[in-house]
Amino acid sequence: MGIVISLVKWLLILIGAISTYYLVLFQVNYNGVTHKLINEIIKPNLHPKSLPVYMDMANILLDTGDITMATIVRVPVDEDVSNEDVEEAMESIATAEGIRSVGKLPLSEMVELQTGEPQRFLKIFQYCSPRTAMTMVDHSDAFSAYLPCRIALIEDKDGQRWLYTLNMDMMIYGGAPLPPDLHEKALEVKRIITAIQEGGAEGDF
Repeated sequence: MGIVISLVKWLLILIGAISTYYLVLFQVNYNGVTHKLINEIIKPNLHPKSLPVYMDMANILLDTGDITMATIVRVPVDEDVSNEDVEEAMESIATAEGIRSVGKLPLSEMVELQTGEPQRFLKIFQYCSPRTAMTMVDHSDAFSAYLPCRIALIEDKDGQRWLYTLNMDMMIYGGAPLPPDLHEKALEVKRIITAIQEGGAEGDF
């Protein structure tokens, strides 16, 4: 009986080694035959950049176990930049870039008023380019769920402040290629939101 158990054990180890070998081989060949196979057979209707986008998401998901972390972009706020500086910088950049500030949601402040207990800082800022928004919705009603663009200023449990926003690469590259006009508009919105996020984190305006 002991011999049988030993043989089964070594068989399982062998299967694991073979599986690991082929997983490594898959990674090595990602930009070669495997990449071509996936692009041409598995996802012929998707944007050529969709595979890297989803592989990056999968890596973050596997590392963190948190699907929300796999769908966002975050930037740390400089220590010497106050929350007021962040807000002023973002508002200034938004105005200069011609995108509208359409709402603010001071969540931590609201909860403090309701409970009487201090909260770590959380405030949501919302931005929208109305014409671009309607163009996106004309392409797909589902885009309305992504509107308006949001940036969250949040203090984590260790006291570090971050600016979070949705990773727009999913919307731009995650499915079938967007029509050229919409693609250009989406890239411009991404550029503006990135400028607001990064400028806010540095208090730069």
